[in-house]
Amino acid sequence: MSLLEIEDLHLEIGGQEILRGMSLNVEVSEFIALVGESGSGKSMTALAVMGLLSQKARITAGSIRFDGRELLGLDGRALDQVRGSEMAMVFQDALTSLNGVLTIGDQLTEGMRVHLGMDRRAAEGRALELLGRVGLPADRAMLRRYPHTLSGGQRQRVCIAMALACHPRLLIADEPTTALDVTVQEQIMELLGRLKRENGMAVLFITHDIALAAREAHRIAVAWEGRVVETGAAQDVLNHPQHAYTRRLAEAAEKLRLQ
Repeated sequence: MSLLEIEDLHLEIGGQEILRGMSLNVEVSEFIALVGESGSGKSMTALAVMGLLSQKARITAGSIRFDGRELLGLDGRALDQVRGSEMAMVFQDALTSLNGVLTIGDQLTEGMRVHLGMDRRAAEGRALELLGRVGLPADRAMLRRYPHTLSGGQRQRVCIAMALACHPRLLIADEPTTALDVTVQEQIMELLGRLKRENGMAVLFITHDIALAAREAHRIAVAWEGRVVETGAAQDVLNHPQHAYTRRLAEAAEKLRLQ
């Protein structure tokens, strides 16, 4: 049984179908990449898994199971028992993901106090540990800083630390490197791969860059027009794509590499 199973998921917004039979599975401790251009349904799939869809979005068919448990139809309280503790998500724009009026320490410790029942002192100790693990200064001065005082790469590392706070079994990273320069992208990818190995968690990495995905992913699933059209071992999909759309993604990645 897979850790996460998405089966024939259909979703519409305002009468327009966005997901048209999205199916995807994530195995325990696997690093899998969901790759596709904007509008292919990648981020919408992630939001559906996390139960973070807008009120305008409506799931019309399909199933989302986590560790065998159906997530669709769960009430808010039941979903909160899974979201944040069993599953966590890192979003594309770290600046808007973080609360600008709260310190890094407040935001790092909130989930631990809610989901793990830690007191402030214990949560701050865990926060310092997490800062060190994601490559940031593990000191109280960092806990007192505000998001706007950090670089884009530092903010994304804070978001990853927040996602790891409650020991999730699945981390969904939705385009976490898009707004970063190439060098920082590489650092974030290496960080996600290392944390996956250290924690034994599964990672669902969402990106438009098939070459970037292949550097850490075990498998790649290619999304096109709201469904997965090709899945396989990362290097096989990158170097020997079978679907015409996958070939176009691979060719685009090669052109960018040569520029």
